[in-house]
Amino acid sequence: MERFDHKGMMIIPNPVNKVAAMDKVLVVNQLHCPNGHSLISDRTSFNGRPGILIGIGVENRRGLVALSPIYGDKTRVAIDIDLPHGALAKLFCPVCNADFPVYANCSCGGELLAVFLNRDASFKDCIGICNRIDCVNARIVSSGELISETMIERV
Repeated sequence: MERFDHKGMMIIPNPVNKVAAMDKVLVVNQLHCPNGHSLISDRTSFNGRPGILIGIGVENRRGLVALSPIYGDKTRVAIDIDLPHGALAKLFCPVCNADFPVYANCSCGGELLAVFLNRDASFKDCIGICNRIDCVNARIVSSGELISETMIERV
């Protein structure tokens, strides 16, 4: 299996193609840091869709983590960094290094950090990502309404 495609993009294999079995899925096509930089990157691909690329810092080490843009798919890949189980991480923009602001506390004891669905960095249109390694809690808020997995139709 090749690691990179003809454009030099990293190919991230998906051992279970959950998306093909779903009638409707929610895909994040736009995501921004607090300063408006795009976090959607063609450098990663999940089920043929560009991934979410964010900076991560843990115990004085920095790297990148690629996240699936498909809601409910908890796939993530660490790039140039080892992620110790249970550690709290700093998440930031890989372009400008801006820290992501806290949206809410997570049930695991970490914090849900906000990344924004629009360039205006409004908490009424954001995704909260937990900063604890291996915690898969996330929240999507669109137009001030919390979106849950139960709202997405599946076959």
